[in-house]
Amino acid sequence: MTRLYEACAGNLEDFPERKGLRNFTWTNEAINDWEEIWHDLWRLGYKWEWQNSDRYARRYGEVFNLYAVHNDAVRLDMAIPLPGIVTFYEIRESLLINPGDDQRLDHAIGAVDRWLKKHYTQREPLFTEDKLCMRE
Repeated sequence: MTRLYEACAGNLEDFPERKGLRNFTWTNEAINDWEEIWHDLWRLGYKWEWQNSDRYARRYGEVFNLYAVHNDAVRLDMAIPLPGIVTFYEIRESLLINPGDDQRLDHAIGAVDRWLKKHYTQREPLFTEDKLCMRE
């Protein structure tokens, strides 16, 4: 332990009210469920703008092989982009403010909400209407 930690931590007892934090990890089940949402988004006119170090998956039988983009975005047809968790909230917000009246928008919003509830450990929204950092 560092001096700073010992000086600032005080009593080192467990604090049950603390929130646990961790990175999101893609599982085969999460990718499989996301693949359906991604196809719906594609049909609704969304596209992925690839950048170096973006993560993507390719189906290999029942599992997915995971890769990162490295100057090869031209060859990524039929690849499944694997967005970060904040991007899911951006996707959801984009669907909510979409002025179209296509019922597929409602289904896509519901699918994203169900995906977040099932696969993401953070049960509370990262952003609320008054604190949405991506809104202009």
